[in-house]
Amino acid sequence: MTLSKFLTYWSLLFAILTIWGFSVIVALLTAKDELLEASRRRRAATRGRPAILDPLAGRSVAETLTRRPMTEPEKWVLAQVTPVAGRLGIHARTIVIRDAHGHFVVHLAQDKRLVTYRLDKAWVTDAQAGKSEQLDRIRQAVEQYLRREFLGETPAPAAAPAAQPGTAAAGTAPGAAPQPAGPSSAPGTGGGAPSREERIAAAKAKAEAIKAQRASQESPGKPSGG
Repeated sequence: MTLSKFLTYWSLLFAILTIWGFSVIVALLTAKDELLEASRRRRAATRGRPAILDPLAGRSVAETLTRRPMTEPEKWVLAQVTPVAGRLGIHARTIVIRDAHGHFVVHLAQDKRLVTYRLDKAWVTDAQAGKSEQLDRIRQAVEQYLRREFLGETPAPAAAPAAQPGTAAAGTAPGAAPQPAGPSSAPGTGGGAPSREERIAAAKAKAEAIKAQRASQESPGKPSGG
């Protein structure tokens, strides 16, 4: 191989590599421009699209409750609870639903405030069956709950039963029946207390009994009294 052929060969190789390198650079620059253009298009589309807003943002649970169709038992419970709340001056949206166990859950929503009461299904069944005492029990329970939880009232303590005559005397000895006052109480003594003569006679009788007991213990084989 002559020197001219060697230089020609390497000159061609260098030209080919140079052309290939420029081609790769041009392809990379074209791909970069395409990626930048696609990114600009996505940003432009995102700016033109309205932002997704949370419809419940800033709202409490009470404000998100909405009415729904109710069953007949739920309507009956609503008809019993609404007058109770009205008598207490509570103006709130009342919603009645049933939980997984079939019990009735009453929601009273007022602005951002929510008060919930759970009503036993057995009570409702008995009241619907015509048991008036169970209906009164439901109304009283709902009223007490609303007074405490919605109005913040403190229930008054239950009044103690009035003491009956003779209770104080019977309390000193539990289980003992009160003894009636004897007819021999002296006039002018307060509360049927025994007179001085009666106390002396009782003391003498007690002393005689003690004396006789001691004598019987000292000589059990001899008759007492001499």
